[in-house]
Amino acid sequence: MLKLMIVDDEPVIRNGLQFMVTSENTLFTNIVVASDGIEAMKLMEQFRPDLMITDIQMPEMDGLELIREAQRMHVKRFVVLSGYDYFEYAQKAIRLQVTDYLLKPIHQKELSLILGRVTLEIMEEKQREEGFARGDDNTDEDDQRSPGDNNMNIRKFKDFLQDHFMRDVSLEEVADHLMLHPNYVCNLLKRETGMTFVSYLRSIRIDKAKALLSKESDFSMEQIAKGVGYDNPRHFYKVFKQYVGVTPGSYRETAKRSECE
Repeated sequence: MLKLMIVDDEPVIRNGLQFMVTSENTLFTNIVVASDGIEAMKLMEQFRPDLMITDIQMPEMDGLELIREAQRMHVKRFVVLSGYDYFEYAQKAIRLQVTDYLLKPIHQKELSLILGRVTLEIMEEKQREEGFARGDDNTDEDDQRSPGDNNMNIRKFKDFLQDHFMRDVSLEEVADHLMLHPNYVCNLLKRETGMTFVSYLRSIRIDKAKALLSKESDFSMEQIAKGVGYDNPRHFYKVFKQYVGVTPGSYRETAKRSECE
């Protein structure tokens, strides 16, 4: 169960966001709302959110000042809300290392993508902390790159997919991001990894799913499927079994038994 704080001086926005988050069936099940920064600071004396979604333009204490104060209280993740008229404030918020920003009016799909990404970040962070507590001597993924990854284009390609695998991403979009022709990217990936774009993207998603199934028993299969980029749980089951050889449920049970031994 994750904690979420929504801060906005407009009741319609506050209530609407709370409804949207609740309808997404995420792990953000403990939700509090505040009408301004002052109220949010008081609530944080007892409630420390895993994520704060805050408007920027508010009376008494604006969103940027609230973020600074919340960071001093060790709140790590923020999503800022901004109207088009206040886009310059959103740019300032990015410099405060906020997780993301949403432009009003808020769209459910965009919010869903952000919540999914933040949830995965939190889950992976908790896994790393558990590993450190056990004394695991695991090096970071980025330090385990193959020699072929020295190619800057393939490295940028992999980094982009690591950041966007949880949504519907295409080869054309990645190629456009890299300012390269899709055919060139496809051939480069094949030469460096021996995999097609679809296979490589699926391998990332399945690896993430395996990590979640091994460590986080509180997540439902539907939540894990959605968190790694599959809106259709049945499709997730099919792809998982194709790559791993067992169903997600069987994999989770095997992982549980291994931990108990």
